[in-house]
Amino acid sequence: MTPTSTGDQLIGTRLDSFAAAYAFLSRLLLAPADAELCARVAAPGLLDEWPLEHDAPTAHGLQLLGRSVGVVDGVDAEDLATVQRDYQALFVGPGHLLAAPYESVHRTQDRLLFDEPTLKVRAAYRAFGLEAPRLHREPDDHLGLELHFLSVLCERALDALAQGDEPLLDSLFAAHSAFLTDHVLAWAPEVLDLVTENATTDFYRATAALTQGALEQAKACFVG
Repeated sequence: MTPTSTGDQLIGTRLDSFAAAYAFLSRLLLAPADAELCARVAAPGLLDEWPLEHDAPTAHGLQLLGRSVGVVDGVDAEDLATVQRDYQALFVGPGHLLAAPYESVHRTQDRLLFDEPTLKVRAAYRAFGLEAPRLHREPDDHLGLELHFLSVLCERALDALAQGDEPLLDSLFAAHSAFLTDHVLAWAPEVLDLVTENATTDFYRATAALTQGALEQAKACFVG
């Protein structure tokens, strides 16, 4: 995607929207919900300000998330400890993970951590001067980290757009599209289906639906 002088504002708005959505979804996936996060989500009007289009999965996710944090009239918020146990069972363990959030698990025959997809993801991060926060201790290809990387690419593209640096902007769009195609879209739908099937709380069913909606919209916007 190459910007034109008349399209810069639209492109900037789109980049800003996806950067915010990716960052929020990354937070939901990288750590269990806590009281601060739930209070922020429950703030009046916040869910109405979701930055992406309210397509079917997104609208469903926002409804579930509102119900989880008690925004919906007449519905009590979900118990935080129950939500945190759901996160543990889905993504952390101990024991069998109901929705392992690592690319290697879903894209290798032996379903091993730190396999070839992990190394390719690590190389993609390093090409932009980034690395996983717990390098060599936790896999680089956690879905939350991959979404964070996409958010960073959007933010850097916004900076390039503001500076009028079209070669850099084009390279960032290309990297975004390639990472979506080669990594996130190649496996995330599978793990999101597992979250939907196995989550016991609206909070994590919402997380799956919102991520599904964001990725479908990202594919339409950025993958040519």
